[in-house]
Amino acid sequence: MFRAAAMTLLCASHALGQPADPASLVSRDRLMADLRALPAARAARGSPDSQRGLIATEDLLAARLREMGYEPKLFPLHWSLERENARRQAAGERTREVAAEAAGRAWNNIIVELPGRDLPAEVLLITAHFDAAPGSPGADDDGTGTAAVLELARVLRDQPMRRTVRLVLFNLEEAGLLGSIPYAAAVKKELDAGTITLTGVASLEMLGYFTDQPGSQKSPIPAIPGTFEPPTVGDFIALATTKGHIDFARRLERGMAAAAPGLKVVTPDFIPDVPLCPPDFLRSDHAPFLFMGQHALMVTDTSNYRNPHYHRATDTADTIDADRFALVVRGLAGAIRAIAEPAQTRTPGY
Repeated sequence: MFRAAAMTLLCASHALGQPADPASLVSRDRLMADLRALPAARAARGSPDSQRGLIATEDLLAARLREMGYEPKLFPLHWSLERENARRQAAGERTREVAAEAAGRAWNNIIVELPGRDLPAEVLLITAHFDAAPGSPGADDDGTGTAAVLELARVLRDQPMRRTVRLVLFNLEEAGLLGSIPYAAAVKKELDAGTITLTGVASLEMLGYFTDQPGSQKSPIPAIPGTFEPPTVGDFIALATTKGHIDFARRLERGMAAAAPGLKVVTPDFIPDVPLCPPDFLRSDHAPFLFMGQHALMVTDTSNYRNPHYHRATDTADTIDADRFALVVRGLAGAIRAIAEPAQTRTPGY
């Protein structure tokens, strides 16, 4: 009886052109496997081994996306260690050793796109950065965001959506947002030309460190009587943006809550717009888009306000709460599809 009913529902779903809910396809084990596969040293401004690790990371991510059937585009970044060393030498600062493989190299962002069926010019931008801080394995920062983007690429691959979803893996975030700043400038040209509009930008910046210990959560914002009481337990994921863009944050929050029951999401709604917002709300690749006046936010476990391993050698995969990390990604998968909107198609033969 149950099997017959399940088959009836499955056929009905196919007949309406509705593939499986992407949130249900998110795999905790696959997320953690992708996280562990990232080179533990991957920093452009780190040691020569770290520079080689960053090159290997770029190659690994592009290969994984190709395996999924995508044709990733590389967005070259015109920044070099030699140029930085020349600047440092002129300023009397200590220069950095450069690996032979990194000498003269153009670093790259990696981009894949799921074109919208009905509204392809309306773009939802989902990003993470794959470089790490020098001396840190970067499991939470931002290996979790990188693994999340790979998983979102997998589970959304066969989801027909009305709007375009563009997935961008940024390089050089830890060097000063040097991947997202030039990319945002390129997006501005698309906006100015009228070829696209941005539905919103979500930067996935540290998604996997959770704790239920009292006093484990700090806040960059003090208590505001009647408006804000800082949380003290690190058991939530935060959506960080400014009040001018809170509607986009609320849409994402509602979608995440619907797709991942049990996930605790905190979204402050009173943060002043740029340039008056606190610096801690601008510490990721969404910041250049906020300065462009676009709807943009950071999805974060709040980094050093919770995670004691932030930018340290102890930021390893073993510190990640795999279950809650997967819950965040399930929430994101459902929210992205809800915002991009499922496109109704009918499968021939039904």
